Amino acid sequence: MNKKGSLELSIQAIVIVVIAFVVLGLGLGFVRNQFANFGGIADQVQEQIKQQITDDLARGDKKLSFPVSEITLNKKQSEVTGLGVKNVNVGTLKYRIEITSKGGADIFGTDISDNFLYSEDVEELSPTDTRIVPVRITSGIIPGTGQFKVSIYDVTDSAAETLYDSKTFFITVTG
Repeated sequence: MNKKGSLELSIQAIVIVVIAFVVLGLGLGFVRNQFANFGGIADQVQEQIKQQITDDLARGDKKLSFPVSEITLNKKQSEVTGLGVKNVNVGTLKYRIEITSKGGADIFGTDISDNFLYSEDVEELSPTDTRIVPVRITSGIIPGTGQFKVSIYDVTDSAAETLYDSKTFFITVTG
C-alpha cells in the first residue's frame, strides 16, 4: 500500500511540473508577442512621421519641415524624430543643419550637442528634391522646459553662409 501511495504522489508531481512548464511557455510566448508588437508600432510611427514630413514639404514652397513643436521626455529618455529639407532653389543646394538653445540649455546641462544626434555634415540636394534627416533627442536629468531652434544654413557659396530656414520647438523634461 505504501508503494502505491508514493507512486500516486510521483504522478501528481509530474503532472504539476508539466502544467507549470506549459503555463510558463504560454506566458513567454505572450510576452514575446507583445514586445514584437511594440517594435511594429515604433516602425509605424516612424513611417507616419516620414510621410507627414514628405506631405508637408510637397505642399507649397516650404524649405524646412519639423513635425513637432513640443516634445515631452522623462529624465534620460530618448526619442527619434525627423526633419525634412526641400531645395526650392534653381540650382543645387549645399546645406548644413544646426540645433541651438534659445534659453533651454539648462535642462541638458552645459553642452547640448550631446543631447541631439544628427548629421552635421554638409549635404547636397538637387532642385526640388527633399531629404528626411533623422534626429535623436536624449533628455538630460534636470526637469524643466527649454526652447530650441533648428536651423538650415545654405553653404552653396562657401564665402557667404546664409540662413536657409529655421524653426523653433520646445522640449519638456519631466521628473
